[in-house]
Parts: sequence; structure tokens; C-alpha cells
Amino acid sequence: MAKKKDTGLFFTDREKLESFSLSNQFAEHLEFILVKDRFTATPNDIYYSLSMSVRDRLIRKWLRTQHVHKVNDVKRVYYLSLEFLMGRLLSNALINLNYYDECGNILEKDGFHLEDIKEYEHDMGLGNGGLGRLASCFLDSMATLDLPAFGYGIRYEYGIFKQGIEHGHQIEQPDNWLAAGNPWEIHRMELSFRVKFYGKVEMACLRCTDSGV
Repeated sequence: MAKKKDTGLFFTDREKLESFSLSNQFAEHLEFILVKDRFTATPNDIYYSLSMSVRDRLIRKWLRTQHVHKVNDVKRVYYLSLEFLMGRLLSNALINLNYYDECGNILEKDGFHLEDIKEYEHDMGLGNGGLGRLASCFLDSMATLDLPAFGYGIRYEYGIFKQGIEHGHQIEQPDNWLAAGNPWEIHRMELSFRVKFYGKVEMACLRCTDSGV
């Protein structure tokens, strides 16, 4: 019986990593994931496919980094915060990976402009104040220092809220930041945890007084 050939730890190591061009990844996401062609693709589709292509490169580095950390049994930092004001990720990823010019050229060939496509990304509705911005800055700093760190928070489905003024009164509306999907998320369907809330709820009837209190 022939011995099974060792192809390495990662599936993509079966071929040279250089063979996965960013342009091909972009086209394949557009065609095979979104099922769009040149006639049906919208600017939001272009943004989504480009983000997924860049995310592929990030995931490749992420998995290999986690493997090194596991082999070396490193200590990890777990940062807990109710908010993470991450901002838009596409521009940051393109700059940090040095793909900005390359992606700009890829889009130009199809008649799109990177500066316009970036505007289709919604801010993540995971925070809206100083706490969230500080938490994100901590994560950026730890990544810069090459510290093994994770940020844990709450995924707000409808964000915090949007504020507006109508007829002189403040109104609040849900921030539906996930309406067009989020290419930066990774859904771990096999992981689920029960979160318990203790205590009890009592209903009280408040009687108004002449003072209105």
C-alpha cells in the first residue's frame, strides 16, 4: 500500500502560494461566491469581492501565525470591551498589506475606482464613543508590537443607534450596518455558548403627581 504523501499543515501549501494572484481571487469571488458577471455586478459587489480577496490574504497569515503561537506555547492577551470602534477595514488592510496600488489597478481595468468603491463599506456598528476607539487602539498597538492578542466584545446586530432630529425632537433608529453583509466576519457555526442572566423582573406602576414626577 502506497504511503500517503504529506502535503503539509495547510491546504494551500499543496501549490505555490505565489500562484494565487490577487486579481484571480477577486474575479473568482465575484463569479463563484456572488455569482455575478460584468453586466450584473454592482459597485457593492465589487467592494465585497475585493474585501473577500484581501481577507483571504489576511487569513493565510493569521492561520500561520496562530500555528507558530501554538507550537511555541506563547502567552496570549485577551482584551474584553463592550465596544470596538474599528472603523472601515478595507483601506487599513490595503495599506498594511501594501496592496493599495495593486487593487487600484485591478479595479481600473474593469472601469471602477478604488476611492469610490471604498465608500460602500459601512462602519462596523460595534461602538460609538471613546471606549470603543480606545479598545481598537489597544488592539492596533498590540498588533504593532507583535503581541499575541485577541479582542472580545459584543456583536451588535443593529449597532448602537442612529440619532436624528424631527420636529425639534431627537429620534433614534437602529443602525442596520449588516444589511448588505459583512465580508470581514467569520461565522463559526460549530461554536455556541449559553449566556445566563440572573435576577428577576418586577413590574411597578408609577402614579403621576401634580408636579409631573
